[in-house]
Amino acid sequence: MRLRTRLAALFLVLLLVPILSMSLIALDYIVSMMIEDLSHSADLMVEQIFEGMRLALVQGKGGVNDVLKKSDSLAKLLDSTQAFGPAVVSAAILAPDGTVIVSAHGEAEGKPEPAMPPVSELEALTSRWWLFASIPRLLTADVYAARREVSIDNKPVAVISVGVTTALIGDRARHLLLVMLMTAALVTAVAWLAISLVANRILRQLAELSQGLEQLAAGGSPAEVQVAGQDELSTLAEKFNELSRQVRSDRARLDSGKTHLFDVVRSIQDAVTLLDAQGVVLFANKAARDKLAPDASAIEGAPLASILGREHPLLPLVQTTLETGTEAHDVPVELPSGGTFLVSFFRMGQERKPAGLLIVLRDLEPVIELETALDSSTQLARLGTLISGMAHQLRSPLHGMNLRLELLRESRGEGVDRHVDKLRQDVDRLDSAIEAILRFMRPADLKLADFNVNELLTELGARIKDDRISIQSHLAPDLTPVRADRAMISEALANVITNAVQAMPQGGTLTLASKPNGASVEVEIADDGVGIPKEKLERIFDLYYTTKPGGSGLGLPFAMRAIELNRGKIEFKSEPGRGTVCTIALPIAADAPAPPPAASPG
Repeated sequence: MRLRTRLAALFLVLLLVPILSMSLIALDYIVSMMIEDLSHSADLMVEQIFEGMRLALVQGKGGVNDVLKKSDSLAKLLDSTQAFGPAVVSAAILAPDGTVIVSAHGEAEGKPEPAMPPVSELEALTSRWWLFASIPRLLTADVYAARREVSIDNKPVAVISVGVTTALIGDRARHLLLVMLMTAALVTAVAWLAISLVANRILRQLAELSQGLEQLAAGGSPAEVQVAGQDELSTLAEKFNELSRQVRSDRARLDSGKTHLFDVVRSIQDAVTLLDAQGVVLFANKAARDKLAPDASAIEGAPLASILGREHPLLPLVQTTLETGTEAHDVPVELPSGGTFLVSFFRMGQERKPAGLLIVLRDLEPVIELETALDSSTQLARLGTLISGMAHQLRSPLHGMNLRLELLRESRGEGVDRHVDKLRQDVDRLDSAIEAILRFMRPADLKLADFNVNELLTELGARIKDDRISIQSHLAPDLTPVRADRAMISEALANVITNAVQAMPQGGTLTLASKPNGASVEVEIADDGVGIPKEKLERIFDLYYTTKPGGSGLGLPFAMRAIELNRGKIEFKSEPGRGTVCTIALPIAADAPAPPPAASPG
C-alpha cells in the first residue's frame, strides 16, 4: 500500500470513528427516549381504562363480567384507545384466567388473549449500562403489553391490558440510521478528497526532499528545495537547504585538501601505498612505484598480488593484516629489488575486517646513515667535553709540580723531602686522571649475559644500610631477562642509587621500579631529595662535573657510558625540592644487538 493511501486511510479512520460513535450514541439515546414515551403512553391509557372501569362498576348492577360487558361507555373508551392511541394494537379487560371479557371492537371476547411480553421488558433494555442494547430488538416489529390488575376486597377480579407495537419506533430508528450512514458516506467522500489533496501536496514536497537527499548522497549538487508556507515542511526544507550548502562547501574543501594531501604524499620519500579490502591498489606515490613495480607505468586499479607476484615477501604480511585487522609497525623486510625496509601497516575503518590498508615502506639506509652521523656528532661533543675536563684535571697538578720544582731549587737542601712528597702526590693525581680517562674511553671487554633486572635491583637495595632511607619496590613480575654486562650495569645502577641516597641527607624514600616496554626493560630509580636545578641537570654527564663537595664527577659519566655500551638509554628528570627520577632502558635478551667495538683513547 502506498504512503498516500495509508495516510488517507488513517485520517479517515480517525475522522469516521468519532462521527459514527457519536451518531450511534445519539441514535441509541433517541430510541431509548421513544421507548420511554411509548411505555408512558401505554401506562396512561391503562389508567384511563381503569377509571372508566371503576365508574362502570359503580353505576352498574350485577356481576363484574356482566357489568363490564353491558357498559357502553367502557366499550367506547376501549375503541377510542385502540383507534387514537399511538402504536396501540389492542385494548381489553381480561378475567383473572386470561379470558377476554371485553375488548375494543369486540374482538376475541370470550377467548384467551394472545401471549405478549410486558412493556417492562422493553424498558429494561434501555436501562442497561452498555450502548445499543435496544436497537437490535427494534429491527423487527414486536407487540408488548401494558397490564394492570384490578382487585375488589383484595380479590383480583380483572386485568387491564393495552398492547403496543414497536413498528413506528423501528421505522424511525431505521430512517435515522440511514440518514447517519448517508451523512457518513458524504463526509467520507469529502474527507477523502481533502485528505488526498493535502497528502499529494505533502508527498510532493517530501519527494522533492527525498530526491535532493539522493543527489546529495550520490555526490551531486542538488538544487535548493522550495516549499511554500510557514509550516514544519518549509522549516525542514530550509534546514535541508542549509545542510546542502554546508555539504557542498565541505565537499569542495575536502576535494581541495585531498588534492593537496595526495600532492604531499606523492612528494615524500617514503613509499606509500593504499589498498582496498580486496587488496587492489587505490593509490601509490612515485617512491612506492619505483620500489614495488619499477617497470609498470601505472599500478592503481590492479591487485597487489598480480603486481608483486605470489612469492613476494610483502604479500603474506598484507594478507594477514587484511584478514585479521591487526596492524604492524616497523617490520624489517628485504625486497627482491634490493634493500631492507621498515614496513608499517595501518588499517582503515573501525570494523573487525578493515575497509582498506595503508602501507608505508621506509628505507633503512638513510636512517642508518642519519643515526651514524648523530652518533658521531654525539661522540665528538662528548670528546670535546672530555678534553676540556682532562685539560682542567691535568693543568692543576702541572702547575703544582712547577711550583714545587721552583721551591725545591731555591730551598737548597731545606725541606727537600716535603717538596718531593708533594710532587709525588701531584704525579698520583695525574696518574688517576689519566686512568679515569682511559677507563672512560676504553672500557674492559663486554661480558654479555642474560639476567633478571629485578634480582639486581633487589641486591643493590639490600646494600643500603641507612636507617633514614625507606625503600619502596615496584618490580614487574615475570620480567623478561635483559642481555648486558651484569657487572658493568650493576656498577652503573650503584652509582645512580648512591647519588639518590646522597640527595636525601635528612632521609627519605628511595623507589626502585621496573616494567617491560616493547623490546626493552625500563628501570626507574627515584628519590624525594633536594633535586637538581635545570641549568645543572644539563651537565650531570660531563666528565669531572660535580655539585657535591669532594665529589669526583666520574660516577654518572661512567654510568652513562656503561649503559650506552650495552645499547641502553639513560635519562634524568628532576625538580628542585621534589626529587629526581632516573629512567634506564636495557634491551631484552631476545632483541639485544651486538655490542659496539671499544673506542680507542685517541
